[in-house]
Amino acid sequence: MRRILTIATAAMIAVAGTVLVAQKVTSPAELDAAMKKIGPAQGAAGKAIQSGDFATAKAQVAIVKQTLTDAENLWVTNKKDDAIAFSKDSIAKVTAVEQALAAPTPDQQAVLAAFKAVGGTCGACHKTYRVQDENMQYILKPGSL
Repeated sequence: MRRILTIATAAMIAVAGTVLVAQKVTSPAELDAAMKKIGPAQGAAGKAIQSGDFATAKAQVAIVKQTLTDAENLWVTNKKDDAIAFSKDSIAKVTAVEQALAAPTPDQQAVLAAFKAVGGTCGACHKTYRVQDENMQYILKPGSL
Protein backbone atom coordinates (compact mmCIF):
# COMPACT_ATOMS: atom_id res chain seq x y z
CA MET A 1 0.00 0.00 0.00
CA ARG A 2 2.80 2.38 0.92
CA ARG A 3 4.56 1.67 -2.39
CA ILE A 4 1.41 2.47 -4.39
CA LEU A 5 1.03 5.74 -2.50
CA THR A 6 4.68 6.62 -3.14
CA ILE A 7 4.38 5.84 -6.86
CA ALA A 8 1.15 7.83 -7.15
CA THR A 9 2.71 10.80 -5.36
CA ALA A 10 5.80 10.68 -7.57
CA ALA A 11 3.63 10.55 -10.68
CA MET A 12 1.59 13.55 -9.53
CA ILE A 13 4.76 15.54 -8.84
CA ALA A 14 6.17 14.65 -12.25
CA VAL A 15 2.97 15.75 -14.01
CA ALA A 16 2.77 18.98 -12.00
CA GLY A 17 6.41 19.72 -12.73
CA THR A 18 5.83 19.23 -16.43
CA VAL A 19 2.94 21.69 -16.41
CA LEU A 20 5.00 24.32 -14.58
CA VAL A 21 8.00 24.16 -16.89
CA ALA A 22 8.10 27.28 -19.04
CA GLN A 23 7.94 26.82 -22.78
CA LYS A 24 10.16 29.59 -24.10
CA VAL A 25 9.05 30.88 -27.49
CA THR A 26 11.78 30.53 -30.13
CA SER A 27 9.99 30.91 -33.49
CA PRO A 28 7.25 32.95 -35.14
CA ALA A 29 5.00 29.88 -35.15
CA GLU A 30 5.47 29.44 -31.41
CA LEU A 31 4.78 33.17 -30.90
CA ASP A 32 1.54 32.79 -32.85
CA ALA A 33 0.52 29.83 -30.71
CA ALA A 34 1.40 31.70 -27.52
CA MET A 35 -0.59 34.77 -28.54
CA LYS A 36 -3.58 32.56 -29.33
CA LYS A 37 -3.48 31.36 -25.68
CA ILE A 38 -3.53 34.90 -24.33
CA GLY A 39 -6.74 36.06 -26.01
CA PRO A 40 -9.02 33.41 -24.47
CA ALA A 41 -7.31 33.74 -21.08
CA GLN A 42 -7.77 37.52 -21.13
CA GLY A 43 -11.39 37.12 -22.13
CA ALA A 44 -12.04 34.64 -19.34
CA ALA A 45 -10.20 36.84 -16.83
CA GLY A 46 -12.30 39.85 -17.82
CA LYS A 47 -15.55 37.91 -17.42
CA ALA A 48 -14.38 36.51 -14.08
CA ILE A 49 -13.45 39.96 -12.79
CA GLN A 50 -16.81 41.37 -13.91
CA SER A 51 -18.66 38.59 -12.07
CA GLY A 52 -16.49 38.84 -8.94
CA ASP A 53 -15.00 35.37 -9.44
CA PHE A 54 -11.50 36.42 -8.39
CA ALA A 55 -10.15 32.86 -8.06
CA THR A 56 -10.85 32.18 -11.73
CA ALA A 57 -9.49 35.60 -12.66
CA LYS A 58 -6.23 34.82 -10.83
CA ALA A 59 -5.84 31.55 -12.71
CA GLN A 60 -6.47 33.17 -16.09
CA VAL A 61 -4.19 36.14 -15.37
CA ALA A 62 -1.46 33.66 -14.42
CA ILE A 63 -1.81 32.07 -17.88
CA VAL A 64 -1.49 35.48 -19.52
CA LYS A 65 1.59 36.37 -17.49
CA GLN A 66 3.36 33.06 -18.07
CA THR A 67 2.64 33.17 -21.79
CA LEU A 68 3.91 36.75 -22.09
CA THR A 69 7.03 35.79 -20.17
CA ASP A 70 7.63 32.84 -22.46
CA ALA A 71 6.99 34.96 -25.58
CA GLU A 72 9.49 37.59 -24.47
CA ASN A 73 12.25 35.10 -25.26
CA LEU A 74 11.67 35.51 -29.01
CA TRP A 75 12.28 39.25 -28.77
CA VAL A 76 15.36 38.82 -26.58
CA THR A 77 16.82 36.20 -28.92
CA ASN A 78 16.23 38.45 -31.92
CA LYS A 79 17.49 41.59 -30.12
CA LYS A 80 14.30 43.61 -30.66
CA ASP A 81 14.66 46.22 -27.93
CA ASP A 82 11.32 47.93 -28.51
CA ALA A 83 9.50 44.59 -28.42
CA ILE A 84 11.36 43.67 -25.23
CA ALA A 85 10.18 46.97 -23.75
CA PHE A 86 6.58 46.20 -24.82
CA SER A 87 6.93 42.78 -23.20
CA LYS A 88 8.30 44.12 -19.94
CA ASP A 89 5.58 46.78 -19.80
CA SER A 90 2.86 44.18 -20.44
CA ILE A 91 4.26 41.83 -17.81
CA ALA A 92 4.44 44.71 -15.30
CA LYS A 93 0.80 45.61 -16.00
CA VAL A 94 -0.27 41.98 -15.61
CA THR A 95 1.67 41.85 -12.34
CA ALA A 96 -0.34 44.87 -11.16
CA VAL A 97 -3.53 42.91 -11.91
CA GLU A 98 -2.17 39.95 -9.94
CA GLN A 99 -1.40 42.25 -7.00
CA ALA A 100 -4.89 43.75 -7.09
CA LEU A 101 -6.37 40.25 -7.15
CA ALA A 102 -4.15 39.15 -4.26
CA ALA A 103 -5.77 41.57 -1.80
CA PRO A 104 -7.64 39.82 1.01
CA THR A 105 -10.83 41.34 -0.41
CA PRO A 106 -10.11 42.46 -3.97
CA ASP A 107 -11.60 45.81 -4.99
CA GLN A 108 -13.40 44.98 -8.22
CA GLN A 109 -13.00 48.50 -9.63
CA ALA A 110 -9.26 48.56 -8.87
CA VAL A 111 -8.84 45.14 -10.48
CA LEU A 112 -10.81 46.26 -13.55
CA ALA A 113 -8.71 49.44 -13.88
CA ALA A 114 -5.48 47.44 -13.69
CA PHE A 115 -6.86 44.91 -16.15
CA LYS A 116 -7.83 47.58 -18.69
CA ALA A 117 -4.27 48.98 -18.55
CA VAL A 118 -2.97 45.64 -19.84
CA GLY A 119 -4.90 46.05 -23.09
CA GLY A 120 -3.05 49.24 -23.96
CA THR A 121 0.32 47.56 -23.80
CA CYS A 122 -0.92 44.69 -25.95
CA GLY A 123 -2.23 47.16 -28.51
CA ALA A 124 1.11 48.99 -28.74
CA CYS A 125 2.98 45.79 -29.60
CA HIS A 126 0.28 44.67 -32.03
CA LYS A 127 0.46 48.00 -33.83
CA THR A 128 4.19 47.52 -34.35
CA TYR A 129 4.60 43.77 -34.80
CA ARG A 130 1.28 42.19 -35.75
CA VAL A 131 -1.05 42.30 -38.75
CA GLN A 132 -4.24 40.48 -39.58
CA ASP A 133 -4.21 37.79 -42.23
CA GLU A 134 -7.00 37.05 -44.71
CA ASN A 135 -8.89 35.19 -41.97
CA MET A 136 -8.68 38.24 -39.68
CA GLN A 137 -6.25 36.41 -37.39
CA TYR A 138 -3.27 38.29 -36.00
CA ILE A 139 0.10 37.11 -37.27
CA LEU A 140 3.65 38.41 -36.97
CA LYS A 141 4.28 41.18 -39.50
CA PRO A 142 6.50 39.88 -42.30
CA GLY A 143 10.08 41.11 -41.86
CA SER A 144 9.68 41.71 -38.11
CA LEU A 145 12.58 39.47 -37.16
